[in-house]
Amino acid sequence: MKKSLRSFFLFLPVLAGAGALVCTLMERSEEKNTLLLGLSALRLGLAGAALLFMLAAFIIFTQRRRNLRFLYYLSGPAFLLSAELLLFSRYPSDDSRNLIPLIADRAAPLLFCLLLRAAAWYLALYFSGEEFPGGYAFFMFSAALFIYWIISTYMDRYNWILYIPGNTVYCLITFIAACVWMLALKSETGRGWKTAAGFLFFLILGFTVTRLTGMWMGRVNTPSKAYWNELAASFLAGRMDLVSPSGYHDLTQYDGKWYVPNPPLPGVLLMPWVALLGSAEAVNMCAVDAVIAGLNAGLFFLMLVLAFVRKGGPLYQPCGDDSSYPPRSLPVICWVTVLFVFGTDHLWLGTTGQMWFVSQMLVISFTLLACICVISGFPPVWAGIALGCGVLCRPNIFPVYLCLLGLRLHQEKAFPRLDWKKTFFWCLQSGIPVVIAAGLLLLYNKLRFDDWMDFGYVTINGADWILQAVREYGMFHPHFFRTNANVMLFGLPRLDFSGERFFFNPHVAGYSIFLMTPPLIYVFRSFRKNWFAVGAWASVLLSVMLLLFYHNTGAEQIGYRYILDAAAPLALMTAAGMRGHVSRLFKFLTIFAVYLQFIGIYWWYLGRI
Repeated sequence: MKKSLRSFFLFLPVLAGAGALVCTLMERSEEKNTLLLGLSALRLGLAGAALLFMLAAFIIFTQRRRNLRFLYYLSGPAFLLSAELLLFSRYPSDDSRNLIPLIADRAAPLLFCLLLRAAAWYLALYFSGEEFPGGYAFFMFSAALFIYWIISTYMDRYNWILYIPGNTVYCLITFIAACVWMLALKSETGRGWKTAAGFLFFLILGFTVTRLTGMWMGRVNTPSKAYWNELAASFLAGRMDLVSPSGYHDLTQYDGKWYVPNPPLPGVLLMPWVALLGSAEAVNMCAVDAVIAGLNAGLFFLMLVLAFVRKGGPLYQPCGDDSSYPPRSLPVICWVTVLFVFGTDHLWLGTTGQMWFVSQMLVISFTLLACICVISGFPPVWAGIALGCGVLCRPNIFPVYLCLLGLRLHQEKAFPRLDWKKTFFWCLQSGIPVVIAAGLLLLYNKLRFDDWMDFGYVTINGADWILQAVREYGMFHPHFFRTNANVMLFGLPRLDFSGERFFFNPHVAGYSIFLMTPPLIYVFRSFRKNWFAVGAWASVLLSVMLLLFYHNTGAEQIGYRYILDAAAPLALMTAAGMRGHVSRLFKFLTIFAVYLQFIGIYWWYLGRI
């Protein structure tokens, strides 16, 4: 970067500070709150802070030829704090449900100054080629966690509607897990221990962020339309219908009884917990959903690690030292994990606790486990069991089998060579559990509705437009192609800065996967002439084709959630498309996706009310 441009970036915060000072002084306070010169104490304090920030920026500008690496530590948390507050400030200030808009409305000039200052300083250093200070990534994570804890604690203390139990404990345990992982990475311990520490860190991080975000949005206890805990109680009582359902929406009535139409595995998995706690009501489905989200975060990390370090893995890189990771692989693993856990609808799904969404979260878990089994070289029956469990949660995820087959063939022969005998026996052993699962699902239909092929969706007590579409065209039909394509690929959220409502207003049907998660464009760089690429692409394309003909887009959602049926192959393909390097573009797009997901969650629970 040229010195003149670097100087401009360093001087820009001075101008921002002056602007913030003028804007703060121009807006007069109410007469009853006036302290001096027609300004309240709060307004004078904000003006004083703006003046101090401006002077500090000027001093730093005059020292621009010296080592300014400490600005990395100043600009990072400042940017995080000001950006988070400003993002949530575009909501009517007279609404008492949320204190952040009230604070940000008064401090907006100062916050904008802080945001611009932090961004300018960061750009000045980043593009000038100066090295990041040691431990900067860990510092930024700690700062982000601390800011998240401060804001959620403040909201919980001063907004009586919110209830965020365990906030401090969750954040503290997450910080400890991060410290343990950092110490493991810097030690001489084996790679297995480092991976275990990383798995544990992402598991705890995924749970903490998902659970606290849900509680911040008011999702503390089991919501309506959860049902899985009630179905588990029915199974324990020897029944398949709900004994006394808490509601009837999205249930199917047959012969005077109410049934959960979805495949039953989530209810089966909850049976031990219902039995242990004594009742369905004692199982908090929001907490269960967050636990699954945390497990998925750890599984994403583990799958990507194995893809890099296991010989024959789709991203394998030789590494002679068993105590370390292949060169530049760990940043790719971490960034892709963060992307799919927090930069997709996965985060929102983990906060809901409702029937449909818990099923989809478990599908992600089982497809990740299936990929891990294949990459690790486990007997094929284990991969089949994992995928079969996924089918018992959501049947139309079977295209993932093509990705599993591609992973297996990638370990055996170079494309296009193929050992037909080994492939046949692998398919036979891995396919039998999937076929058994499909048979059990059909038997479940027979036992419930006296019809092997009746899944309960045609008579579901749901939205009229969905029922009409299914009855007229069936579950899959070309008639749905245009609507699904518009939402999946081309849908856009609406932006409204009038101040009358939250500025981010997507349609409840969802919007484009490439806007919701822009780094997905990297999958188009993943194609190579190898069996993994062939299998992964075939899996994703078949999934997309099924979804394009499906009878609904996902009903009510933030983004297009059904694409997460192929989350496991997409994560591997994204990592492959990065080609061993986390570019600046990928970092920017990932951060954008994460922020967009948080904004979407805020809109879903609070902003659209």
